[in-house]
Amino acid sequence: MTQLTTEDVLARTLKQMMETTSLDHITIGKLANAAHINRNTFYYHFDDIYELLRWTYKQDILMQLQQYTQIDRWEHAYQLMLDYIVDNKHFCQESLRSVARELLENFLYSAATGMVERVVISVDANTPAKISHAITDFYAWAIVMQVVQWLDSDLEESKDDMIKKAEIVLNGTIANAISNGHAVYGV
Repeated sequence: MTQLTTEDVLARTLKQMMETTSLDHITIGKLANAAHINRNTFYYHFDDIYELLRWTYKQDILMQLQQYTQIDRWEHAYQLMLDYIVDNKHFCQESLRSVARELLENFLYSAATGMVERVVISVDANTPAKISHAITDFYAWAIVMQVVQWLDSDLEESKDDMIKKAEIVLNGTIANAISNGHAVYGV
């Protein structure tokens, strides 16, 4: 059996508290009490709640990235991202509603970037970095905003519908974007 670190306990407790309490109303005292530690122990590991939130997303990203390395299709990677959102719905929604909104958006962007990069490489592995970055950045932010809207709608659409919406944009248009990039940048 794996022993949880203090950081893991705090992250798990934060997620549990965000099921019923907005992030902006969670204090270090309440969090420490719920995690059965004292405030000083919290401060030994983190400067504030937002650093804990950032650490939590970073850990979740690392777990996601381990799974991504074995995925060869962007649809499967997107499915993993959407599964994470569903499994952590309240945590993600409360993050969006807080002053730490950008932490969730950055987490989503990191995952979406990996998905779009795979599509660009599968279309043309020799795409110049400048073009690849422009395409990846644009489409990754489009996916992030799609997921943010999905969270705002309380996950009204099914995961399959979310994947189909992304499929409409990603399948076929990336090749055209690469071609346009060559024309625009003259490479």
